[in-house]
Amino acid sequence: MNWVVSFLLVILRPALGLIILAGLLLYWVLKKKFPQEKFLKLIFYIFSSVIIFQSIFSTILNWWLWSQQGITQRLLPPYSSINYLLKYSWQHYWFESIVTIFTAIIVFLGIYFLNKKFENHLFYDEEKYLAALGILATGWPNCLVFVTLVLFLGVLSHLLFLFMAIIKKRIEENPFRLSFLYFWIPVALLLLLLGDIINKYFGISQFVI
Repeated sequence: MNWVVSFLLVILRPALGLIILAGLLLYWVLKKKFPQEKFLKLIFYIFSSVIIFQSIFSTILNWWLWSQQGITQRLLPPYSSINYLLKYSWQHYWFESIVTIFTAIIVFLGIYFLNKKFENHLFYDEEKYLAALGILATGWPNCLVFVTLVLFLGVLSHLLFLFMAIIKKRIEENPFRLSFLYFWIPVALLLLLLGDIINKYFGISQFVI
């Protein structure tokens, strides 16, 4: 029973994130493209549902554990207001999940509307889903580092390409655009595996919930 609880609370989310990201990376390597948007959309819904399920399961389990101890029983109705349990559950089980999903949606919509404004010349169609999935996989606050790194690497690669084009005087012959397409999945995998180490150098520990 203990290993089941540990899996649902600790292992399920990062394991699912690793499987999804590694699967997308393998698909890209083998097929030279990413899956269709409908499939990516389905994965996003499934992943978001798993995150919500973890919060619900954690809340129910916490209620049950408190009800089994004489001292913690006093924190539950009818001895105490349910507001304390709700506040505790929100802080420990829901806030990080909601912030992560909300951030994924904000980035998704940001990419969508920016691309629409620039007539689909700024991002590829798959990028909004790849970015959102990367955020769900890395979680809060790692997703802040995730988005920052992708933007940095995308701009850096663009500048390097531009510099090489200027040297070779082939700007007009080889039109190109800024793209982050091939950074979303590798960076998300990197952070998922080495997030705790990388975060030490970004100073975002104050955002940890």
